[in-house]
Amino acid sequence: MVEAVSKSGTLSVIRRFRPHADLQGIRADYYNLTDLQGQPLAGLLVLMDRRGRPVRAEIHMNNNIADALYEIALRQSLRLIEDRYKSDRPVRLYPLRMQLNSDPLSVQPRGSVSSSGIAPAPASSNPLLLVAAALLAISALFSGWFLNEWLTGDLAGTGSSAAITAGSSSGAAGQNVLIVETNGLPASRNAIPMNVGDRIQLLPDYKISMRTEAGAQAGAIVTHLQNADPMTILNGPIWLEGNSDTIVWWYVRVDSGAEGWVPANTSELTLLEPHAQ
Repeated sequence: MVEAVSKSGTLSVIRRFRPHADLQGIRADYYNLTDLQGQPLAGLLVLMDRRGRPVRAEIHMNNNIADALYEIALRQSLRLIEDRYKSDRPVRLYPLRMQLNSDPLSVQPRGSVSSSGIAPAPASSNPLLLVAAALLAISALFSGWFLNEWLTGDLAGTGSSAAITAGSSSGAAGQNVLIVETNGLPASRNAIPMNVGDRIQLLPDYKISMRTEAGAQAGAIVTHLQNADPMTILNGPIWLEGNSDTIVWWYVRVDSGAEGWVPANTSELTLLEPHAQ
């Protein structure tokens, strides 16, 4: 961009200037939100002030994402912000559904890479004001390039996973992100202790519903299980509040191939037990 500058007694001269010279970077963390198979669901952006306190968060999702996947991404985002950040005030989380308006653009930064390979943290004199001033610009930037990148798979192997990781799981869980949500609840009295990879079965004479999400009324019913159906634990657990006991939910695969969330217990009964070999 150029600017005409008038000088006394001389012709106007043309001076180049940078329109972004007064803009400063805002600290932010970016996370890839993934499903149980490690496929990207959405991107979570957390903006912070100079003390590292979160001031705003955004979930960037494909406009056509299914409602069930939207709920998973939202739950992961809420849990991550609660567990990883500290703040005296609630953080506003904005779920944004987006669609791409063009192919990605390519730009070559002019600065040289530091010898350490790690870029220095951006300086900011008043990040809280910068958040308000640059909010629309950041939203446009991220909705354009990073949403397009994760939709095409280029970001699938970068960034941080948003699910709460509890170490590498063995057996059936393989390389998937392990979800562990206790929600501050006490351990269940009726659920038998289990782990990812365990072979389990439904107790005889009981019938339960396998669901797309953990919760008695959450998501949709995948199938009904009965007659001591054997299954393998792939993920979990998620603890939810019951009437008088914590209800433990596991993500399982039945030998017939169906996958979904099932409860290990009710407030009065044990539903799942180790599989009898």
